[in-house]
Amino acid sequence: MNSLGRHLLAEFHDCETGALNDPVRIERLMNEAARLSGATVVQSVFHAFSPHGVSGVVVVEESHLAVHTWPEHGYAAVDYFSCGDVDCAAAVRYLAEHLAPARVETREVPRGVIEEREASLDAPFASNGEGEASLSFNNGEGRE
Repeated sequence: MNSLGRHLLAEFHDCETGALNDPVRIERLMNEAARLSGATVVQSVFHAFSPHGVSGVVVVEESHLAVHTWPEHGYAAVDYFSCGDVDCAAAVRYLAEHLAPARVETREVPRGVIEEREASLDAPFASNGEGEASLSFNNGEGRE
């Protein structure tokens, strides 16, 4: 199976809440995580919510590294999409060292899979067998 990229999804549970509510610190950690993974940072944008929480993205030449935090729950969601030769796992390890979660769960999803499709348009919802479903559709091109 060939794909155009990969998307690493990481869930950080039971982090120290103060760290998750500091937009300056989160932005610094995310930029350093991107650099340590071998990515080339283009720009970063971060936003602090009131009363708490931070969301931000580090745009890299290879795609992006994003975070959303819920300090009131000690939780952070990190997404690293890469279409280049970067070590996404290194970024997650670095963030885990500095956010000190009790538990980290990761999942990798291939993006832009290039293969012969066997899915039927009669059944547009496909399940991965783990309770997740996706919607597939055709925009109508090629129909008579």
